[in-house]
Amino acid sequence: MIFKFYFLVLGATFLNMPCSLAQSLKVISYNIHHGADKNEVNTLEEIAEYIKGTQADLIGLQEVDSMCNRSGKVDQMKVLADITGMHYAFQRHFEYDGGAYGLGILSKYPIISQQHDQITSIKNGEKRSLALLSTKISLANKKVLVFATVHLALDQSMRLIQSAETLGFLEADSPLILTGDFNAEPGTEEIELFSRQLKMADEKLGNTFPVIDPSKKIDYIWTSKVHIKKVTHVKIPSTIHYSDHLPIEAVLVLKSN
Repeated sequence: MIFKFYFLVLGATFLNMPCSLAQSLKVISYNIHHGADKNEVNTLEEIAEYIKGTQADLIGLQEVDSMCNRSGKVDQMKVLADITGMHYAFQRHFEYDGGAYGLGILSKYPIISQQHDQITSIKNGEKRSLALLSTKISLANKKVLVFATVHLALDQSMRLIQSAETLGFLEADSPLILTGDFNAEPGTEEIELFSRQLKMADEKLGNTFPVIDPSKKIDYIWTSKVHIKKVTHVKIPSTIHYSDHLPIEAVLVLKSN
């Protein structure tokens, strides 16, 4: 009977091995509105505690301040990393209010490289560049994942240019997760452009803006189609009012090979 039990357990272990090789990742995309709520009250520590409480693996953040006067001359990504205990990356869009304004990434896993690609922006007739922040993450199974975040313009014609540039910069051969505030609703030309190459995690199209009674979906998590096995969970927590956007959470399962 002991031998029979041993072989049953051993057989079950081998049957379950392919599943164990597939890695599950909890991902968040969050426009943090320079660490302030819709009334401009500082909520950076609350944002950090929310992220820590989710036990997320990867977080893409937009509207991040670094040493800006309006947010108390704080390096916001360092504060978030210190509270959550995560690795971090920051890339500025441009100088702002005595500091810099841009994008951030938090990762439970080591960030082995960080890349800043410039996407086109025109404001008041002046051409300038915004950031696309992408990182390579070394996962627990030694697989390397490209994790990126972006914040697109309010103007649709500019978003179309930025969308094409963003897709051109990202590596198609590696497992990829792209987060961001796209300032575009489902069905628009720019979102359709992303849909041709990537898979939208939130197929139910939950609204993310404004934070109270949200009426628009403009925040997204995208994945490479060939590397993601499935999306097991998507949530837009309606009670998290630490920004003028709601965050979006998704649990993704990578393919094992």
